[in-house]
Amino acid sequence: MKHVLCVAASVLCLAACNKGPTVSVKNATGNQVAEAVKQSGVMTGGSMIEPGLWQSKVVIQEMTMPGLPPEYADKMKQSIAEHRNDVNKHCVTEADVKKPKADFFGADKACKYDHFTMGGGKIDIAMACQHEGTTNNMKVSGSYTPTTYSIDTAMTGTGGHENGMSMKMHVDEQRVGQCTGKDDDEG
Repeated sequence: MKHVLCVAASVLCLAACNKGPTVSVKNATGNQVAEAVKQSGVMTGGSMIEPGLWQSKVVIQEMTMPGLPPEYADKMKQSIAEHRNDVNKHCVTEADVKKPKADFFGADKACKYDHFTMGGGKIDIAMACQHEGTTNNMKVSGSYTPTTYSIDTAMTGTGGHENGMSMKMHVDEQRVGQCTGKDDDEG
């Protein structure tokens, strides 16, 4: 689950350009997406994401986990409610902006993009990741500027222990200053 949240944040953390080039690829690996983004020029220029300290707020809107014992489901719902207003901080470096790695766009070697479209302040992604007999399908859509983004993410799991699992969440993120090293990954 934590991997999914990180993926969602990472995918859009570098996807901030509201004018100029666009990129649109289908049926692609993380490396292919990274190369297409590089070739498109989306990640260059003055309208690119600003490096610095970014703060995010993730609101889980809906979560279904069939087969989860009621006592665990209740604890999970309670935890989600208790952390609803939490914010997290992370640092986006100049190097992240200049040369993003394939996995920075949210896909590891077990993932494949159905489509990845970014440009003009909008982003739309659909991808599937397969791990140990399970498939997680994720859709991400939203808008962004060099200093903010707002996205909606929907994920479903099939097979294995994640069969029937689904989650919808909303993420708002904004640049809040310079990186200091001590602010990274705070909640």
